[in-house]
Order: sequence, then C-alpha cells, then structure tokens
Amino acid sequence: MLEWTDMATSTVSAKVPQKLREEIEAIAKAERRTISNMIQLAIEDFVRQYNELHPQFRADILEALEAVKRGEVEPYEYG
Repeated sequence: MLEWTDMATSTVSAKVPQKLREEIEAIAKAERRTISNMIQLAIEDFVRQYNELHPQFRADILEALEAVKRGEVEPYEYG
C-alpha cells in the first residue's frame, strides 16, 4: 500500500461551504490537529477507499456514469 506521509508535499486549494469549514475546524480542534492535516487525512482516506473498491464494482460504476452521460438511464423500480 502506498504511504503518502513519506512523499514531498504540494499545495492544493479548494473552496468549501462555510458550514463545512466550521465543521472541519471543530473536528481539527477536537483532534488537536491543524485544518490542513485534517483535510489531508480526509483526502487520503477517500483515495484509499476509492482504490480499494473491487475492480469490477469500480468498472461497473464508471460504465454506468458514462451511460448516464450518453443519456442511457435505466429506470429504478421500487418494491
């Protein structure tokens, strides 16, 4: 598994809703971490989860997204 902590860093900027920033700040304070560190951990967790998805499941998701872009939407049946 790739460990990002041993790599050189670079800056990424992103706009988030004010309420989300406030929640990140509160979590960072509770965890005694910086906001930057909390965001880095969240991104690392997302990338790790994304890469750990079963390959066929991931392929199915990407295929379905492409179908949606082409207007090929399959109806969902309740029940």
